Amino acid sequence: MFNIIFVALDPAGNVSLALQIVILFLLVLGLPFFRGQSNRKNFMMHGYSTVLALVLHTILIFLVMIPTFTSGLGELGGLSLFDSVTVWSHAVLGTAAEVLGIILVASWLIHGPARMACGRWKKWMTPIFIVWVISIVNGALIHILGML
Repeated sequence: MFNIIFVALDPAGNVSLALQIVILFLLVLGLPFFRGQSNRKNFMMHGYSTVLALVLHTILIFLVMIPTFTSGLGELGGLSLFDSVTVWSHAVLGTAAEVLGIILVASWLIHGPARMACGRWKKWMTPIFIVWVISIVNGALIHILGML
């Protein structure tokens, strides 16, 4: 038998999860601009949607995720193996995606949007996106299942 426990979801986590979905759409919507005609306007739209997504994500990390993680540190020892792996993989993968995203965006901005510097990083974009999506799924599980 399974015991289903319903946990009241915190409002900050709800807003964070909703914004993560919006950020995901920003990144996905940026893809057709990049993969479409290779003109300057499409590259610029892709770059700016990525910058906006990264800024929103960074704000959420500092306003919601870090405070939630630090307040739940005491509970980490009592988590099941599944919960523990989910929480720690979210933290590690999310940190990796954020740092690599900052590097990508910084490279694009430093070299100037007009120079299409993201072309050098194209091979890294899909793996970083995949890592970030896995982190979002883990974060959604943590929030919905009330792990922290």
